[in-house]
Amino acid sequence: MKRAISGALDAGTPIGAGGSRLLRGNCEEHEALEAEAAQFFGAETALFFGSGYLANFSVLTTLPQRGDLLVLDSLVHASVHEGARAGRADFRISEHNNPQSVKSTIREWRAKGGVGRAWIVVESLYSMDGDFAPLEDLVEISDRLNAFLMIDEAHASVYGEHGRGLTAPYERRENVLVIHTCGKALGAVGALLTAPRALRDFLVNRCRPFIFATAPSPLMAIAVREALLILRQEPERQQRPIWLRLRTVKSVCAGFGAVRSRKSCPIL
Repeated sequence: MKRAISGALDAGTPIGAGGSRLLRGNCEEHEALEAEAAQFFGAETALFFGSGYLANFSVLTTLPQRGDLLVLDSLVHASVHEGARAGRADFRISEHNNPQSVKSTIREWRAKGGVGRAWIVVESLYSMDGDFAPLEDLVEISDRLNAFLMIDEAHASVYGEHGRGLTAPYERRENVLVIHTCGKALGAVGALLTAPRALRDFLVNRCRPFIFATAPSPLMAIAVREALLILRQEPERQQRPIWLRLRTVKSVCAGFGAVRSRKSCPIL
């Protein structure tokens, strides 16, 4: 990544974008990253944001409309809650990782006259408890109840083939959109939204944080693209650190008689 950035600087790539992407700030580096990301994650399109917080906030203040309903998992990121509060749609909180609670919330809203679109918002992997969202069940609910499913993959970059995350089987669905954070496991900055083209186009033309904010540095787009290429070409970088950490944790825990469990749990 350092070599890629250094080479870009030597080639005259600017440090800053110089404006928003709808004005003079759209760079070929942004477009190259988005094309690479869409291919990497198996999605129709991708859109690059300056941070995961901004991506969540932008999507939730733009796509859900007045008359829609947001159903948020109780442990989802703060940026999701902020976006829900600032957006046009009503929102409800569902019990953590409880598909039945999600289903009941939407059906109760419909029974009371709700006629818009429901949006279910979850994380694929929750960092505080170390548990996974029941994605298959949530996709089924989304299909059955005509809802969109928004999945935040911030903590799942080491999972899946080549680090594509837990959402790879669902990326091409018309009612699924995913936020991939670039500032954690990828070691860069920013976030990528993968989504159907219609949703991406709507965001580009209607999303105020995207339209009126200066675009991310083209150098950061280069760094993220390089990280994706490394994951694709050097899969051992994904697996080796995991097993080293697991071996270390098991060794340390064995020293003070820690309780072993098959259930996923956070490492503190």
